[in-house]
Amino acid sequence: MPSDRAGYTLSVYAIDVSPSMGETKADPGSESKVPKLKLVKEYVARKCEPRISSGRKTEAVGILSYGGKTNNQANMAFVKQDPTNEDPPYANVSSDVAIQTAKPKTLEVVMNLDVGEYEGNPVSALMVALDMIHIHKHTKSWALEVVLITDGESAFRQDEYEEAMERFDNDGVRLSVVGIDFQPINEAVDKSKSRNKRLSEKFWRTFVSMLHERISKTTESEEMLPTLETFDEALLESRLPRPAVVNGTVSGIDLHIGSSEVDAEQAITIPIKYSKATMKARPPTLSKAWKSAMELQLPNRPSLGSQRHSSNQLMSSLINQSQSQGEGPPRLEDFANLISAEVKSHSTYVVKKIDNVPQSSQMASQAYEATQQASQAQAEEDDEEEFVEKEDIVKAWRFGSTWVPMEADTFEPMETKKGVEILGFFPKDAIKRHLLMGEVRFVWPDLTSPKGQIQFSALVEGMELRGMCAVVRWVLKDQAEPVIGLCLPAMDFPGEGKRLDYMYWVKLPFAEDEHNFWFPSLTTYKTATGKVVKEHPLLPTDEQCELMDDLVQSMDLDMYAREQAKRKKDEEEDQEMSGDEEEEAEDESPRWFETQKSYNPVIHRIKEAIFHASLTSDLDADPLGPPHPELTKYFDTPDEIADRITDVTEKLKDALNIKKVSPRTRKKVQKEGLREDEGYIDIDELFDETETKVKAESSSQATKPKRERPSPIKGSENPRFIESDDEDMQSPPPSHSANKPMSRVKPKAGRLISNENPLEDFKTLIEGEGDVFRKAIQDLGAVVEENIQSSFSYQNYSTAIECLKEMRSTALMYEEVETYNEYLVGLEKKIKNGKKKDFWDKFEAEGESVSKISEEEAQQALTEYD
Repeated sequence: MPSDRAGYTLSVYAIDVSPSMGETKADPGSESKVPKLKLVKEYVARKCEPRISSGRKTEAVGILSYGGKTNNQANMAFVKQDPTNEDPPYANVSSDVAIQTAKPKTLEVVMNLDVGEYEGNPVSALMVALDMIHIHKHTKSWALEVVLITDGESAFRQDEYEEAMERFDNDGVRLSVVGIDFQPINEAVDKSKSRNKRLSEKFWRTFVSMLHERISKTTESEEMLPTLETFDEALLESRLPRPAVVNGTVSGIDLHIGSSEVDAEQAITIPIKYSKATMKARPPTLSKAWKSAMELQLPNRPSLGSQRHSSNQLMSSLINQSQSQGEGPPRLEDFANLISAEVKSHSTYVVKKIDNVPQSSQMASQAYEATQQASQAQAEEDDEEEFVEKEDIVKAWRFGSTWVPMEADTFEPMETKKGVEILGFFPKDAIKRHLLMGEVRFVWPDLTSPKGQIQFSALVEGMELRGMCAVVRWVLKDQAEPVIGLCLPAMDFPGEGKRLDYMYWVKLPFAEDEHNFWFPSLTTYKTATGKVVKEHPLLPTDEQCELMDDLVQSMDLDMYAREQAKRKKDEEEDQEMSGDEEEEAEDESPRWFETQKSYNPVIHRIKEAIFHASLTSDLDADPLGPPHPELTKYFDTPDEIADRITDVTEKLKDALNIKKVSPRTRKKVQKEGLREDEGYIDIDELFDETETKVKAESSSQATKPKRERPSPIKGSENPRFIESDDEDMQSPPPSHSANKPMSRVKPKAGRLISNENPLEDFKTLIEGEGDVFRKAIQDLGAVVEENIQSSFSYQNYSTAIECLKEMRSTALMYEEVETYNEYLVGLEKKIKNGKKKDFWDKFEAEGESVSKISEEEAQQALTEYD
């Protein structure tokens, strides 16, 4: 019996590889001629592709070829029993792929099939295929199928055809015979064909009809009946886009009418089942990344014998693994096929620092960027970012322009219980259709509860007779978020005296999810005083409305589809179409756009690309072809409609006075040239005592004689560069500003130590009054971290090491050993996870002067300072 679940299918493909399969034939999708076997391999690969993409273990495939080599259990058993027989019945039949879960390796075996040397026996191939199915472990719920593909050019013995039909019937296996260049079953066999092909075609027509008559007596399922198909039609059908149709997983839940907590006697609980009716389709994901073989090869390309002892442990392990499996040493070009890894997401949390920089610092930064833009880019990026561990992150909700942090346990989960509760009913006519656009679920009663079936059926019938629908509150599990949805009743009559009651469930939006946009009337225009104006440039005239109606009617696609169908019908009538077919054609109401035959071009184009790349060894020589016509047939307006609306469009343009909008031109802004006192920044003035003095001197600069502009590269023996806004000048100041006192830089908010003079500030705090040792060590540690991250190359490393030494000695003296040791643990973690990993090498090189403080060292310091 066919499977009602996703998967649970088993297919064996019996491929004819007789010498005649090497002959060429016309490709049904193009004008080129290719070997028959190549087209057959494409057909089988396309049939296996959906099963491989799904990844289900319950979709099994087997590959069998006949007309070439011999490799099957039946032949081995026959030869063992009768070794003197020179013509065993199952010779030249090979089980190339045993029945197993569909994998890419299966397609590799199919694409490597070659034309055989013998004329194969298709009846023997069917017997071997049935043996393969018989020994496979499966249950009665699996859908079993054998697909035989042959060109019928080989003569064969027909001794076992009756036994084969009996086994197909008893085992419940469906047979599909695909004949290459066979005539359709409603046409007579072409007498111009070869004798073997005519006899083979007649045999398969008789075989399929007899098997069809036999199986139809024991089953009513049309899916179990055998079929005889032509290969060209089957190949074209396999090339069509195929949406993934999967039966949804069935789950159970209770439907509540009334509350048992309010009135337990009147409350009704109905056990129901539900499954998804529709689901959003998504393109296949890129789940693996492959290492390029060129990255794994050694620079000097040594011999394979020397590779085993090379320093590249990865290559050596791959070579040893390949040789241990008996495959021999791999080639260097094959390493790309041996290494792959799943693509996994990795998140890094970064906090960007945005400080309020004074105007003078901004001017200095601009001067530096003008000279050192390339080298400073990385340093600026490090200044703006700070890496944060995931454990230190707290969710925050935005309230206006403020972020309100909320801990994980701030909100308690809602006290909800699993179940579907009917809140009320309202008329179906009041439903806004645009609200029913979400995913749909089927709802039906639990088939194991007769009482529940009666209750559910009565509920559906009552809703249907009164034209009502139900608003329900759906909770999938305890303490889960509730979802408001709509249940629509449905009554189906699958047969005489049979009725099926069920419901559709669709999620409803909340008020915040629905956005209504209102606009004024297009037919009524009112003035500010409320007077209705009948003639106005914004109101359409009768002529304009008639022309627009003609345009819309001319572009009616369904009318165009009916005209095409009528034209096709007239052509068929000319070919003496039968009366029954005429009645069938009259009953049809064709449409131009059919949802059942429209496919998402993005999803299926990606599938085409993946399938083509999996079967093609050289993509440069055989690139991906154009998309299938079914993916693009709705992209353009039909030519007949475009020609039909040309005259109406021109008349409508004149009636509506439509004119082409002239391109917008931007006015050119004339930039004023720089005055004599502009375009020059005096670095000395940027570091004066106060900002007021800077402004005063800059304002009076125009009256002073113009000085020679200092260059950061030429004209100065000691060029001065500003590494960042928070750092001091590293080079010594010139002589004319050496006597100017430097202003006291304020630390950041909440700190006692500034980033510019950390050591001086730290020593001042330690030597001053008050017990601020722990705070001073913590602030100095934060400054050290920021200076390391903002360091241009290793410029600030030496200062950071000096700060760490001072922190360690202070911690020993004032009993803050734990504070220093805890800080080093956090510093090591941040440095090794950040971009300045080379600082830790310099830290370790300093040895005990900056290392953690041991208990013995702390005890000794305690006794010394006491």
